[in-house]
Amino acid sequence: MDSTVLGLLFVVIAGFAAGTFAIPFKFAKGWQWENNWLVWSVVALLIAPWLIAFTTVPDLLSIYKAQPGNLLLIALFGVIWGIGAIMFGKGIDLLGISLSLPIMLGLINAVGTIMPMAINNPEELLSPTGLKIILGVLIILIGIAIVSIAGNKKATNENSGSPAAKKTFVIGLIVCLLAGVFGPMINFAFVFGKPIQNEAVQMGASLLNSANPVWSITLTGGFIANAIYCIYLLRKNNTYNNYQGKVNYMIFPIFAGVIWYLSIMFYGMGSISLGELGSSVGWATMQTLSILFGNIAGILAGEWKGASRKVFAILFSGVFCLMIGLIVIAI
Repeated sequence: MDSTVLGLLFVVIAGFAAGTFAIPFKFAKGWQWENNWLVWSVVALLIAPWLIAFTTVPDLLSIYKAQPGNLLLIALFGVIWGIGAIMFGKGIDLLGISLSLPIMLGLINAVGTIMPMAINNPEELLSPTGLKIILGVLIILIGIAIVSIAGNKKATNENSGSPAAKKTFVIGLIVCLLAGVFGPMINFAFVFGKPIQNEAVQMGASLLNSANPVWSITLTGGFIANAIYCIYLLRKNNTYNNYQGKVNYMIFPIFAGVIWYLSIMFYGMGSISLGELGSSVGWATMQTLSILFGNIAGILAGEWKGASRKVFAILFSGVFCLMIGLIVIAI
């Protein structure tokens, strides 16, 4: 199979996983956000990345010993991304899947698409390819704004414009915007982790698995930030007790963690397969598909139940802009 086609296939799988991973949280009835997110963090940010790294990369620890400076840098990106991941989870909790994901993933898309190109290939920004990507990102940002308007109208209609509903929407929107700014740090870790990827290949890892040592360090940094905040909330809200008698609920955030890590792993494989601009084109494609799949999942889960035709028209107009932006970037 052609490497470009294979790369796009991996990215599509990544986009589907990233857009739908949060669905299992809805089935853990009675659990608070911190109950779900702590279990998710252990699986997605600690167990899965290290398990995959150790099983796919020979002599993993020697790779890290050879690149100490890069380890610190990508770990720092991981911590910053981890703060964004906290806000990502809170954004879903405050605004729901189908509204929060377009806002957060759209911004993550924009920043994470343009910045790697500006860092690695700044001369490409003013080339026809670079200008096309910038245009696509601008269209995506317009789509984000339209989807946000739909969400605001939905919240206002459901609660007859109550101040509490508007306040929740505003807080949720701010959280989502911050998540969108911090979220691309994981792509920065991927970009700056190229020396580690090269070292992994020299040690005998396949090219497709060479990003796995980067993810394990990056996501461990993210785990630290997420675990600290979740433990703080468990103590503050006295929600430790939610784990008692409901151990079977563990399966839902565990499943969500596995799905989410697969999105990152397949993104890395797809980006590598796409070549020099994979970290920009692959990132834009994955995140935009995540928005599309996230909206479909949210609608199927009933998050937009009762919304007026006008609200749906605005929502789909925003999603249409997102897809046009993706097409502009991808073609």
